Amino acid sequence: MNTGIIASRYAAALYKWTENSPLAGTICSQAGMLVKALSLQKLRDALSDDALSSSQKLSLLEAALHPEAMDPQLKKFLLLVESNGRMDELRFILIAFRNLYYKKKNIHFAKVVTAGPSSAHIRDRICSVAAYAVSGKIELEEIVDPSLLGGVVVEVDGLRMDASVRSALATIGREYEEKNKRII
Repeated sequence: MNTGIIASRYAAALYKWTENSPLAGTICSQAGMLVKALSLQKLRDALSDDALSSSQKLSLLEAALHPEAMDPQLKKFLLLVESNGRMDELRFILIAFRNLYYKKKNIHFAKVVTAGPSSAHIRDRICSVAAYAVSGKIELEEIVDPSLLGGVVVEVDGLRMDASVRSALATIGREYEEKNKRII
Protein backbone atom coordinates (compact mmCIF):
# COMPACT_ATOMS: atom_id res chain seq x y z
CA MET A 1 0.00 0.00 0.00
CA ASN A 2 2.73 2.48 0.95
CA THR A 3 5.39 0.79 -1.17
CA GLY A 4 6.30 3.97 -3.05
CA ILE A 5 6.73 6.02 0.10
CA ILE A 6 8.73 3.29 1.84
CA ALA A 7 10.92 2.72 -1.22
CA SER A 8 11.66 6.41 -1.66
CA ARG A 9 12.59 6.82 2.02
CA TYR A 10 14.95 3.85 1.99
CA ALA A 11 16.40 4.99 -1.34
CA ALA A 12 17.01 8.50 0.01
CA ALA A 13 18.70 7.03 3.08
CA LEU A 14 20.95 4.83 0.95
CA TYR A 15 21.82 7.78 -1.28
CA LYS A 16 22.67 10.04 1.68
CA TRP A 17 24.78 7.27 3.18
CA THR A 18 26.75 6.66 -0.03
CA GLU A 19 26.79 10.05 -1.79
CA ASN A 20 30.29 11.00 -0.58
CA SER A 21 31.69 7.52 -0.98
CA PRO A 22 34.09 6.94 -3.87
CA LEU A 23 32.23 3.67 -4.48
CA ALA A 24 28.79 5.25 -4.92
CA GLY A 25 28.88 4.48 -8.65
CA THR A 26 29.72 0.85 -7.90
CA ILE A 27 26.83 0.63 -5.46
CA CYS A 28 24.48 2.09 -8.07
CA SER A 29 25.76 -0.38 -10.66
CA GLN A 30 25.26 -3.28 -8.27
CA ALA A 31 21.78 -1.99 -7.43
CA GLY A 32 21.01 -2.14 -11.15
CA MET A 33 22.23 -5.74 -11.37
CA LEU A 34 20.09 -6.65 -8.37
CA VAL A 35 17.04 -5.00 -9.95
CA LYS A 36 17.51 -7.21 -13.02
CA ALA A 37 17.92 -10.27 -10.82
CA LEU A 38 14.84 -9.34 -8.79
CA SER A 39 12.74 -9.36 -11.94
CA LEU A 40 12.71 -13.14 -11.47
CA GLN A 41 9.68 -14.15 -9.43
CA LYS A 42 11.49 -17.15 -7.91
CA LEU A 43 14.15 -14.91 -6.35
CA ARG A 44 11.52 -12.52 -4.97
CA ASP A 45 9.62 -15.48 -3.51
CA ALA A 46 12.79 -16.85 -1.91
CA LEU A 47 13.61 -13.47 -0.35
CA SER A 48 10.15 -13.15 1.15
CA ASP A 49 10.29 -16.70 2.57
CA ASP A 50 10.48 -16.55 6.37
CA ALA A 51 12.11 -19.99 6.49
CA LEU A 52 15.38 -18.54 5.15
CA SER A 53 17.74 -16.73 7.49
CA SER A 54 19.08 -13.25 6.79
CA SER A 55 22.48 -14.65 5.85
CA GLN A 56 20.88 -17.09 3.38
CA LYS A 57 18.92 -14.26 1.77
CA LEU A 58 22.05 -12.15 1.56
CA SER A 59 23.87 -15.10 -0.03
CA LEU A 60 21.17 -15.29 -2.71
CA LEU A 61 21.64 -11.59 -3.48
CA GLU A 62 25.42 -11.96 -3.54
CA ALA A 63 25.06 -14.86 -5.98
CA ALA A 64 23.02 -12.57 -8.25
CA LEU A 65 26.05 -10.28 -8.50
CA HIS A 66 28.48 -13.09 -9.26
CA PRO A 67 31.36 -12.82 -10.22
CA GLU A 68 31.45 -9.30 -8.76
CA ALA A 69 31.78 -9.03 -4.98
CA MET A 70 29.05 -7.06 -3.21
CA ASP A 71 30.09 -3.70 -1.82
CA PRO A 72 30.20 -3.76 2.02
CA GLN A 73 28.01 -0.66 2.32
CA LEU A 74 25.37 -2.24 0.09
CA LYS A 75 25.61 -5.45 2.12
CA LYS A 76 24.97 -3.52 5.37
CA PHE A 77 22.05 -1.74 3.76
CA LEU A 78 20.51 -5.01 2.57
CA LEU A 79 20.85 -6.44 6.08
CA LEU A 80 19.04 -3.36 7.41
CA VAL A 81 16.24 -3.83 4.87
CA GLU A 82 15.97 -7.50 5.88
CA SER A 83 16.00 -6.76 9.62
CA ASN A 84 13.17 -4.25 9.12
CA GLY A 85 11.13 -6.83 7.19
CA ARG A 86 11.14 -4.87 3.93
CA MET A 87 12.59 -7.47 1.53
CA ASP A 88 9.28 -7.46 -0.37
CA GLU A 89 9.97 -3.83 -1.32
CA LEU A 90 13.67 -4.32 -2.13
CA ARG A 91 13.23 -4.12 -5.90
CA PHE A 92 11.33 -0.83 -5.62
CA ILE A 93 13.89 0.53 -3.15
CA LEU A 94 16.76 -0.22 -5.51
CA ILE A 95 14.93 1.25 -8.51
CA ALA A 96 14.19 4.42 -6.53
CA PHE A 97 17.84 4.60 -5.43
CA ARG A 98 19.10 4.29 -9.01
CA ASN A 99 16.67 6.95 -10.20
CA LEU A 100 17.72 9.30 -7.38
CA TYR A 101 21.41 8.66 -8.04
CA TYR A 102 20.99 9.33 -11.77
CA LYS A 103 19.03 12.50 -11.11
CA LYS A 104 21.57 13.90 -8.64
CA LYS A 105 24.55 13.02 -10.86
CA ASN A 106 22.83 14.24 -14.09
CA ILE A 107 23.00 10.80 -15.67
CA HIS A 108 20.34 9.90 -18.20
CA PHE A 109 19.30 6.39 -19.15
CA ALA A 110 19.28 5.55 -22.85
CA LYS A 111 18.04 2.36 -24.45
CA VAL A 112 19.18 1.48 -27.97
CA VAL A 113 17.43 -1.30 -29.86
CA THR A 114 19.06 -2.56 -33.04
CA ALA A 115 18.40 -5.43 -35.42
CA GLY A 116 21.88 -6.83 -34.83
CA PRO A 117 24.93 -6.14 -32.68
CA SER A 118 26.31 -2.65 -33.26
CA SER A 119 29.93 -1.55 -33.29
CA ALA A 120 31.63 0.40 -30.51
CA HIS A 121 31.87 3.40 -32.83
CA ILE A 122 28.09 3.50 -33.34
CA ARG A 123 27.42 3.12 -29.60
CA ASP A 124 29.88 5.94 -28.84
CA ARG A 125 28.26 8.16 -31.47
CA ILE A 126 24.76 7.54 -30.08
CA CYS A 127 26.04 8.28 -26.56
CA SER A 128 27.68 11.54 -27.61
CA VAL A 129 24.61 12.78 -29.54
CA ALA A 130 22.28 11.83 -26.67
CA ALA A 131 24.60 13.41 -24.07
CA TYR A 132 24.63 16.63 -26.07
CA ALA A 133 20.82 16.59 -26.38
CA VAL A 134 20.19 16.14 -22.64
CA SER A 135 23.25 18.07 -21.40
CA GLY A 136 24.40 15.23 -19.18
CA LYS A 137 26.01 11.84 -19.05
CA ILE A 138 24.41 8.82 -20.69
CA GLU A 139 24.18 5.26 -19.44
CA LEU A 140 23.47 3.09 -22.45
CA GLU A 141 21.61 -0.21 -22.55
CA GLU A 142 21.79 -2.03 -25.85
CA ILE A 143 19.14 -4.55 -26.89
CA VAL A 144 19.24 -6.66 -30.03
CA ASP A 145 15.82 -7.27 -31.60
CA PRO A 146 15.95 -8.97 -35.02
CA SER A 147 12.27 -8.11 -35.63
CA LEU A 148 13.33 -4.49 -36.36
CA LEU A 149 14.71 -5.78 -39.69
CA GLY A 150 17.21 -2.90 -39.70
CA GLY A 151 17.75 0.58 -38.36
CA VAL A 152 17.68 1.67 -34.76
CA VAL A 153 15.29 2.73 -32.00
CA VAL A 154 16.74 5.11 -29.39
CA GLU A 155 14.91 6.02 -26.20
CA VAL A 156 16.31 8.64 -23.80
CA ASP A 157 14.36 9.72 -20.72
CA GLY A 158 11.08 8.58 -22.21
CA LEU A 159 11.65 10.29 -25.58
CA ARG A 160 11.71 7.78 -28.41
CA MET A 161 13.20 8.05 -31.90
CA ASP A 162 12.25 5.15 -34.12
CA ALA A 163 14.27 4.82 -37.32
CA SER A 164 13.69 1.13 -37.83
CA VAL A 165 12.70 -0.65 -41.02
CA ARG A 166 9.80 -2.29 -39.15
CA SER A 167 8.23 1.06 -38.25
CA ALA A 168 8.85 2.45 -41.74
CA LEU A 169 7.04 -0.54 -43.26
CA ALA A 170 4.19 -0.14 -40.77
CA THR A 171 3.87 3.55 -41.71
CA ILE A 172 3.80 2.71 -45.42
CA GLY A 173 1.13 0.06 -44.74
CA ARG A 174 -1.06 2.55 -42.84
CA GLU A 175 -0.71 5.16 -45.58
CA TYR A 176 -1.59 2.56 -48.19
CA GLU A 177 -4.72 1.54 -46.27
CA GLU A 178 -5.78 5.20 -45.91
CA LYS A 179 -5.43 5.79 -49.65
CA ASN A 180 -7.39 2.63 -50.43
CA LYS A 181 -10.20 3.72 -48.08
CA ARG A 182 -10.53 7.01 -49.95
CA ILE A 183 -10.65 5.31 -53.35
CA ILE A 184 -13.51 2.98 -52.44
